[in-house]
Amino acid sequence: MAVSESIITFSIISVTVPVILLSLFARRLRPRQEISLTEDLRRSFSRGLSVLPFHTIRRYFEPRPIESILSSNRFRGQRDHLCVPVSYDELCSGYWICKGPPGNPQQPKRSDLVLLWFHGGAYCFGGPSAPAVSFLRVAELAAAEGISMSIFSARYTLAPEAKFPRQQHEAVAAYRYLLEAEDIPADRIVIGGESAGGHLTLACLMDLVEEGLPKPGGALLFYPWVNLKNSSPSFKINGHKDILSKRLLERCVKAAAGERKRLDKFDFVDFTRPRPFRGQRTWKDILPASTWVNIGAHDILLHDVRTFVERAKDDGACVELQVLSGMTHFWNFYLDMPSEDKYCALQPEETIPVGMMTGSESVAEGVFTLWATRA
Repeated sequence: MAVSESIITFSIISVTVPVILLSLFARRLRPRQEISLTEDLRRSFSRGLSVLPFHTIRRYFEPRPIESILSSNRFRGQRDHLCVPVSYDELCSGYWICKGPPGNPQQPKRSDLVLLWFHGGAYCFGGPSAPAVSFLRVAELAAAEGISMSIFSARYTLAPEAKFPRQQHEAVAAYRYLLEAEDIPADRIVIGGESAGGHLTLACLMDLVEEGLPKPGGALLFYPWVNLKNSSPSFKINGHKDILSKRLLERCVKAAAGERKRLDKFDFVDFTRPRPFRGQRTWKDILPASTWVNIGAHDILLHDVRTFVERAKDDGACVELQVLSGMTHFWNFYLDMPSEDKYCALQPEETIPVGMMTGSESVAEGVFTLWATRA
């Protein structure tokens, strides 16, 4: 970090921290607190990230180095099918997190299920390798249930380096790559993402219909950012419960769209509106045969997600919503992060202790739900 950047960051933090602590102190004076003081403090400082420069926040979201995964005890010697980089054309790149379950390599087209994943980060942060450790565990859990699973995590260009609809075009290109280059049947593909990746999943599904491409077998949405106008009542209700802040989302929308009036040009801005599509298409036309949605009860996106699910069901789409008590945005990966090192340090044949990588277990639950529906 350059000296000038360090000075700016330190100055922002030195002003912000007292404000965070004063707000926390005032809030804790109220009766009937829903969360502990320690957890309240953690969430408050997470929201405080919203005032930092984008390049500083990006460092916070830097993924674990791929080499540290491939050289770990659990995954050593599996370079040929784990965390394999892909660069297919100008619009499609990413990582095969796994080609078949860890320890049992196979061509993705031979897998029972292929997950196409779009990472979160409000279109400004993160990367395709970020969920690698969690998804390796998901693939292990699936294999234990007799489901062979391959996972492709797609790259899309972050804002402000790229503006909408570049990311949507890249998402469709990733889907085409699976269909055309990897020869994977559409009904074996589950397309999904978390947060902005959930929004991108829905934007991608819209474009698949526009281009006449076959729909995937299912969709998996974790706390999807379904309304880029950020007008949900839960922004206020959960404003001091979540780790995510409206301020940061507003900054990211501006970075991805440029002038706010540009948002009105796109169909994918607000998925909570009735029929936000061209022509007479409905959510039943857009969504696959089954969609599984998960969000925490303390997430600021909660109301918008519930509204989206209600709209989709009203259109006749098959959508299942799971709301987890006390959980925030990014909850599943947050649960996994403290145990990732210990998990990677285990030998391939070692049993995972109870309580380790619990976020991955919930992701796998969504996969199993879709699989049961498909079957």
